[in-house]
Amino acid sequence: MATDPDTLNLAHRLMAWPELASHVNQGLALHDYQVASALTVVEKLEGRAILADEVGLGKTIEAGLVAAELRARYGLTNVLILVPAGLQTQWVQELWDKFGWTAQKGPKDRGWLWVLSIDSAKKAPLSHQLQFVEWDLVIVDEAHHLKNIRTQNYQLVQGLKCRFMLLLTATPMENALTELYALVNLVKPGLFGPYLRFYRQFILDKRTPKNAEALRELLSQVMVRHQRQEVGLPFPPREVTLVPLRLTGPERRLYDQISDALKTEYRLRVQSDSTILPLLILQRELCSSPRALLPTLRESAWLGELLDELVALAESLGVTEKMRAVRELARHLKERMLVFTEYRGTQEALVEYLNAEGFEARAFHGGLTLRQRDALVQWFQQGPRILVSTEAGGQGINLQFCHVVVNFDLPWNPMRIEQRIGRVHRIGQEHPVEIYNLFAVDTIEEDILRLLHEKIDLFRTVIGELDVILRHLERRGSLEKRLMDIFFWEDDHDNVVRRLEQLGNEFLAARKRLAWPTTSNDVSRPVS
Repeated sequence: MATDPDTLNLAHRLMAWPELASHVNQGLALHDYQVASALTVVEKLEGRAILADEVGLGKTIEAGLVAAELRARYGLTNVLILVPAGLQTQWVQELWDKFGWTAQKGPKDRGWLWVLSIDSAKKAPLSHQLQFVEWDLVIVDEAHHLKNIRTQNYQLVQGLKCRFMLLLTATPMENALTELYALVNLVKPGLFGPYLRFYRQFILDKRTPKNAEALRELLSQVMVRHQRQEVGLPFPPREVTLVPLRLTGPERRLYDQISDALKTEYRLRVQSDSTILPLLILQRELCSSPRALLPTLRESAWLGELLDELVALAESLGVTEKMRAVRELARHLKERMLVFTEYRGTQEALVEYLNAEGFEARAFHGGLTLRQRDALVQWFQQGPRILVSTEAGGQGINLQFCHVVVNFDLPWNPMRIEQRIGRVHRIGQEHPVEIYNLFAVDTIEEDILRLLHEKIDLFRTVIGELDVILRHLERRGSLEKRLMDIFFWEDDHDNVVRRLEQLGNEFLAARKRLAWPTTSNDVSRPVS
């Protein structure tokens, strides 16, 4: 993608332009909002800022531009970039491809630029060594992992001595306004004042600000954020296909018996104020696969005499209808496929089955070493292969060389689904992104998908500020808990549909109230 003339004119304002010019339109394609972000950070925010663009807008490029501009103006000689372990190689490669910089991956390597895993950097003795250095610039990727001030990650970054600092995150606040305070306090200590003053002045409850205009004014002194809608990039459309599946007889029997037992147990636990989280886990594993379900099922002593029968039934189920559906998609599409599941058990069963059926399939999960992750990404690039990923594959890694995403099972949190799709639907994607959502008819999955697809409009539209809209919706309780109450408390399915309709209408009202536009280039195919 070539850099347009207007962006080039803006880029000439950069003192780093003589260095950057040779890379533009080769490895480096710039957009005007990225150049504008760099100039804002350097000229207005004094080189200390939170870059909070939505997923897929190229925060790595913006961070590189800021580093280049600060280097041109102030002669930076030591820059430290801290990233999740799985993104270290990706960062090193991007800095070379886009800027021609050789980044060091080890603390003993010599140079001016280091990309280190924050997991290794937070441990002694390296953490102590890093805190003795006078850094010119520190950049932290996926900075929402710093939201808890008691963690080693936060304490490491807080202890670094640096003139300039950049925090990169698409979700500067995930659950509470206090997380925002923690990030701002790293970049510009004292901007919000003491915590108690911040709390009294700006927090109505943990997700709801008061004095919002004053809060926005303060944030403008430290944060730069762009949405996909406002930057006008020609992202390829999303093409969504819903894949309804009918459970086999044994699958249906297992689903119905466990679902009925879950409703009874849920009501007992609500009345006795006992924990309901294990019930949510069991329900979601039930919708995924017997392999995912069995470990939790075996520990569910509350099922009483029914337990042994259900375990035996789950153990008897080998290949499921969902697994067969993935096989048929692979046969039909003959493309790279990125398949997402929430559970390692499901992942293992699906990879085993696909390989037995003659496909090249491998598993991508959080337990892999950095070298293994890098090797898997390279393997996936080489042909029409199938990468079956847990949520670890939805965090930070760029896979825009693939354009087919299969949601084997669906999280109940729409943000996590958007993060999955964002791995491929991002800058550099050249094809329409095909999204296939598998679901069993006459199950909770069908109801969830109806909510996400028809009301939240998640798959057909790149929803701006989805995280903020969800926080608006969750003032009355987390989305997952509200869904549990709907599914486990109602016996009449018409009541389930009615309450889901109300929940969807709340979402639409929140989006209208916040007045964010939606894109018009997304396409949805009819339900198959």
